[in-house]
Amino acid sequence: MADAEPLIISSASCAHAAGGMLLDRILPEFDFRNRHAIIVAAPVACVAEALETSPPLSESSAVVRLLLRLRGLTPSSEASSLRASMTARGFTVLAERPGEEFVLGIAGRFWAFDEAGNLLSLPDAKAFTEFNQPGTAKAAVNVRLEALSAGTTRLSTETRVKCVDGTAHRRFMFYWALIKPFSGWIRREMLRSIQRRALALGG
Repeated sequence: MADAEPLIISSASCAHAAGGMLLDRILPEFDFRNRHAIIVAAPVACVAEALETSPPLSESSAVVRLLLRLRGLTPSSEASSLRASMTARGFTVLAERPGEEFVLGIAGRFWAFDEAGNLLSLPDAKAFTEFNQPGTAKAAVNVRLEALSAGTTRLSTETRVKCVDGTAHRRFMFYWALIKPFSGWIRREMLRSIQRRALALGG
C-alpha cells in the first residue's frame, strides 16, 4: 500500500453541512450499500479510544476467520485494531476527521474466487475518485461516531460500492446477494465488540 496521506479534515474547518459525512465526499454515488449502527452508553472520546484499541474480530472469532478465508482473505496476525486489520488487507485511509469519522477504500474484482489476488490498493482519495478500470468496482467503508445526549454515542459503519460498468455490476450483484448477510453479521459483531471495549474503558 502506498504511504500517501489521507485527506484530514478538522471539525473546525469542515466546510460541508452539519451532519454530513466524509463518505459522501469520497463516494456520493453508489450501486450497493450496507449500513449498521449501535448506541453506546459512553462519550465519544471513550468510543474513539475503543475503536482504535479494540483488536480485530479475526483475533477472537473463529467464525470471522472462516468467512474471511472462504473469500480468499487471510486475517493479519499483526493487526492491532480494525483500521490496522483493513489496511493490512489493502484498504487505504482516504479521509479522516479525527475522533469522528474515517473512510477506507479499495477497488478490484471482489467476486473473483481469489478475492485477495484481485484487489487493488489505491494511494489516495483522488486516485479512488478517478478510478475507472473496466470490469471492476470500488468500495468505500466508513466508521463514524456521533455524540448524542446524556453522554452516549451513535457508532455506525456504512459500506458503499460503485461498479465501473455493466459487466462489473452484474457480477457484483450476484456476489453481493451471496455475501451480504455474512458481511452484515461481521459488521454488527464489529460494532458490538467496540461497544464492549468502550464500556470497559469507561468503567
